[in-house]
Amino acid sequence: MTETINIAVIGCGQMGMHHARVYNSIPGVKLTAICEADKKRCEAASAELKCKGYTDMEEMFNTHPEISGVSITMPDNMHLKAVQKTVMHKKHILLEKPIASRLDEGKVILDLVKDYDKVFTVGHLLRYDPRFFGLKQSIVTGDLGDIIHITCRRNSPITGPRRYIGQSDLSMHVMIHDIDIMNWFLNCLPVKVFAKARSVRLKDHKMNDVIYAILTYENEAIVCMEASWVLPENSPTIIDDQVQVVGTKGVAYIDACDKGLRFISEEKGSEYPDSRHWPYVNGAPGGDLFTEILSFTAAIKGIAKPLCSAMDAYHALEVVEAIENSITTDKEVRMNGKV
Repeated sequence: MTETINIAVIGCGQMGMHHARVYNSIPGVKLTAICEADKKRCEAASAELKCKGYTDMEEMFNTHPEISGVSITMPDNMHLKAVQKTVMHKKHILLEKPIASRLDEGKVILDLVKDYDKVFTVGHLLRYDPRFFGLKQSIVTGDLGDIIHITCRRNSPITGPRRYIGQSDLSMHVMIHDIDIMNWFLNCLPVKVFAKARSVRLKDHKMNDVIYAILTYENEAIVCMEASWVLPENSPTIIDDQVQVVGTKGVAYIDACDKGLRFISEEKGSEYPDSRHWPYVNGAPGGDLFTEILSFTAAIKGIAKPLCSAMDAYHALEVVEAIENSITTDKEVRMNGKV
């Protein structure tokens, strides 16, 4: 008989609840406990998920030594403490991206798990999107030849940043998706970064509305990135993202704006519901998030390897810092470009 994997989720905001519902839908996996500092939210999550709820991580771990794996889905600026506590208790870890909100904290986590004998992976979700994974394979096999340049954009409505005031900013929360994917696609890091930003609608919160960045990679490929999260609240799509990869032998496109499902109604107007990241099917999220979490549980069993390591996630954070430095200084920032 296959041994049941006991899982806990730390942080029961929107993403934490998605994780928890996925675990509840996977055969051979038991969502044993959740931890959420907000007592009312903790009680509500515990009741819905039919598992024990705790407001203190230490109490949860001490009460349930059978827990083998943990999803950490707390705000970015709380990742370090949660990872330190979970590593101390020797649990497998799926940490939502980014690895940390600051590079120095990211380095502490990187050093902490460098020789860790448990699974540690960071949830850079796009690696589990079949379109992005397929494009990665096409690059690896050489179908596109040597990559000349890549253009990508990731725009979303202003409802997103209003949830993250004081917790994160555009480069850290949005652009980092594409940074990680570009590093993954090109299998090297930027050597030069130049970025510009503008803050208008989010100026009072000291957050950027839009960022443009030009990255020159070690292999001389040029990447142009656009990220914005101030589209109107009634935008029909949650995320408007596109990628174009041009190589010496061909070109590839990803256009994820139209998710393949569209509604038009008098009350809500035009809508493109999510059908890729965590669309709900039979009461639980499917899509990329399900695949990512399934990969994590398979890694715990020793039958798969996660797609994103601590080092990968740290490198993405290094590029975020370079972009922020370029915005602040209005100058090109040089990096060493070494993976």
